[in-house]
Amino acid sequence: MPAILRKKVHGASTRAEVIDGAEDIGVAYQVFSDTVVEDVIVKNSPRGFKFHNGNNLVVRRCETENVKGDGIYLTKTKNVLLENNRMGAAPGEGADCCQFAYQNSDDNISSDVVIRGNLFLQSPTSTSNKGALVCDKTRNYLVEYNFIGGKNFSFSSVGDDAVVRSNIMRDGRMNDYSFGYGIGDKADRTGHHVYDNWIENNNRGISLSGFSDQERAFRKDIDIHDNVINGCDIAFFANRPWSGSFRRNIFMRCGQDMVLSGKGKATAGEIDGNYHNDGSFLNLVAPPLRFNPDGKASVASGEWTSEPDEIVIQWRDKGLDIPDANRPSIAVEPGMELSCVLLARKGRNWMLAIAETAYDEFMPRAWQEKMLPWQKRYLSI
Repeated sequence: MPAILRKKVHGASTRAEVIDGAEDIGVAYQVFSDTVVEDVIVKNSPRGFKFHNGNNLVVRRCETENVKGDGIYLTKTKNVLLENNRMGAAPGEGADCCQFAYQNSDDNISSDVVIRGNLFLQSPTSTSNKGALVCDKTRNYLVEYNFIGGKNFSFSSVGDDAVVRSNIMRDGRMNDYSFGYGIGDKADRTGHHVYDNWIENNNRGISLSGFSDQERAFRKDIDIHDNVINGCDIAFFANRPWSGSFRRNIFMRCGQDMVLSGKGKATAGEIDGNYHNDGSFLNLVAPPLRFNPDGKASVASGEWTSEPDEIVIQWRDKGLDIPDANRPSIAVEPGMELSCVLLARKGRNWMLAIAETAYDEFMPRAWQEKMLPWQKRYLSI
């Protein structure tokens, strides 16, 4: 089928199409609203999907294969759901699997975005000099249950008010500054809540930095916790002033724990209670998370490579610790988004486990294709 190019459309949809060998873009929408694109495959073309100047967009179960440029490219689009897509490696120079761009104009900023269940399969063998996922000046975005590969970086998260949880981010190795999760840019950035991720095989696991030597750009209200950072040269790197916290993360087989520098209008945020693991003590079966008929939620210890010497339970609401909620069960209240983290120790090794329950109406494609090992971690009451 030839390329699909639509302009000034409302309530339109594109479903179950295969676009093979388009001259440029496989699917493009410009000036649109209430649009659904599902089960569409773009292959053997210079670029994949492009969306500009829209509102209420769903892109679900779509794929790219042998697409040289950006898999999905979005500008000036609000209320976006990207769900269970499979974006192949983007080998073109400057290409990403998925990019929210602003093209040097604030008029093109996207907002109110959910990115969940996707596979962004950028690869260390790609000839791209970029990465898998970019949110450039994006506002108010949730990124969860994705597999995010990498080349120069995995996820460049250069926006404001982001929640990033339960993703795999890996293989940012191209340059010495390459990272798994990075908040770059020359400008101030604010409000990143980053938790429950597995960040692996990057030069820098988590980086509060930028693509210049400018040191005054401030990272405000950055809360990073309960992540496993594995096999990175530097687990946590910050050369910008920042506020917030970096706590209860696991450093597993990293060359350096932290490299912190930078001058400016704020001192570094709180750094407390991070732990080491040499790779010998792991969680094998996640702690089961249950909602009981008595109105309480409960958790058990799960299974480990060896019996822990101690386990600390911490219940959370919307990812934030509930004070004094450290018992195996908890009374729930309407409006909660409940989750539970267990911090276990064996000798000198510490490890995290996030409690899980079975997926229900939403099942991440990344999990279905065995690229994401965990199940549902957040229970809405």
